[in-house]
Amino acid sequence: MTIIDAHTHVLPQYADLAVAVMDRCGVECVLTAEWHDGFGQALEDHLAIFNRHPDRFVVFGNVDFGRINEPGFGGSAAKQMEQDVGRGMRGLKVYKALGLEYRDENGEFWRVNDERLDPIWDMAGRSGIPVLLHTADPPMFWEPVNEDNFWNAVLRGEYAWWSYYRKGFPSREELLAERNEVIKRHPNTLFICPHVGSNASSLDAAADDLDAMPNLYYDLSARIPIMGLPGRRSERAREFLIAYQDRVLFGTDAIYDDTNVPAGVQAQCLRQPGEVPLEDADPLDRYIETTMNFVQSHIDFLTTDRVQIDPPFTRTDRGYSIVGLGLPPDACEKILHQNVRRLLEIS
Repeated sequence: MTIIDAHTHVLPQYADLAVAVMDRCGVECVLTAEWHDGFGQALEDHLAIFNRHPDRFVVFGNVDFGRINEPGFGGSAAKQMEQDVGRGMRGLKVYKALGLEYRDENGEFWRVNDERLDPIWDMAGRSGIPVLLHTADPPMFWEPVNEDNFWNAVLRGEYAWWSYYRKGFPSREELLAERNEVIKRHPNTLFICPHVGSNASSLDAAADDLDAMPNLYYDLSARIPIMGLPGRRSERAREFLIAYQDRVLFGTDAIYDDTNVPAGVQAQCLRQPGEVPLEDADPLDRYIETTMNFVQSHIDFLTTDRVQIDPPFTRTDRGYSIVGLGLPPDACEKILHQNVRRLLEIS
């Protein structure tokens, strides 16, 4: 079984660690999205490290959104991106900070669909690279963090800043509508919206967007808990993935960074600090182990009908299980590697 993970974040100093996990999980290569400094000389330096592992890493870079309020930012960012594609950048990663963090000189949030950013999306299309565009978050991030909130074990402590409830942020509906306007306005640019387009809990809406925008694709990263809940949700998830098997990419959102590797617990498990004591274990060995479990959980969700009791994703205080979808082999092959191979022309 061939697997390409279309959504990870690997700091270059942990490339060896990531390859160790990939080898043990049967992952052929990963798409690694740079953090916010992945452009220019920094990107070139990072590419040199990743290239020591031929055919194992596909690198998506960034533009310098720290300069977003400078006059002519869209055009200058597009020129930088064109240079970075020449360096070996294979895609553009845009974080949810566009819409939820970046503010203009008047203190207003930058709109995702601001036409001043159009040169960036245009350049991606002309350069033949996809845009991995993360917009908004699950609806529960805008809801009270109470016992009914499926993310209630995450939206506190270390991750309390992910809760947008009554904090003056744009609504989720506004953000997704702005995102969709950008995608429709740039039909010659491919957009990959991660986390099932922030609609993993609303698969009818996710399907409507795919139907409306042929240049849109999703990845599954870090959203299988809600899709795999026993009963109606897992049944609908199976229907959705079979129906749209040509438009969905396998991804985990596994992270290898300086904050979490020393703690020994894969960052995307979203454990609170100290929740899983390291004790005498070697942090690198533990990180490999917890990341393998995390990646394998995603694979099993698609390829088996195994019920995962207490899966390696913190979500709700109540505890939960994930039902494997046991997708048909043809659908698995497309989602696990064929779709991303086609989009990125991976040999």
